[in-house]
Amino acid sequence: MQTRKALAVAIAGLLLACGACRRETRDEKIRRDFMEFTQKECPKFVDPYTCLDSAGYDIGNKTLSYHYTVKDTLDNESLYTDDLISIFHDNVQKELKGSLPMKPYKDEGITFRYLYRSATTGKMLLELTFTPEDYGK
Repeated sequence: MQTRKALAVAIAGLLLACGACRRETRDEKIRRDFMEFTQKECPKFVDPYTCLDSAGYDIGNKTLSYHYTVKDTLDNESLYTDDLISIFHDNVQKELKGSLPMKPYKDEGITFRYLYRSATTGKMLLELTFTPEDYGK
C-alpha cells in the first residue's frame, strides 16, 4: 500500500513539473513582451505633443494596440477632420508597411490599432486600425 501511495505521489509530482515546463505560445510571448515594454518604457513621449501610454496584445483577436495621449496643439478635436485623418492614416500605413521591427508581428498576421485620446477630456480623438490586408501580408 505504501509503495502505491509513494508511486502516486511521484507521478503527481512529475505531472506538475511537466505542466510547469509548458512552452509559451507565440501569442503568449507577444503579450508578455508588450506587457514588459509598457512596464519599462511607458509613458514615453514620441514627440512634444504625443505620449505613448501603453502597448498591449489581445490574443483573442490577434490585435496589437498602442494607446497614446495627445496634448497642447494636438489636443483639439476640431483638428481631426476627415482630410487630416485620411492623410494621417496613409502615413501610418506607409510606415507600418515598411517597418522592419514590425515584420515579425506582420508575419504573424496581427492587426495593429493606434488609439489617440485627449489629455484634457480623455475623449477618443482618433483610432486607426490596420489588418494584414492593409499592410500587405
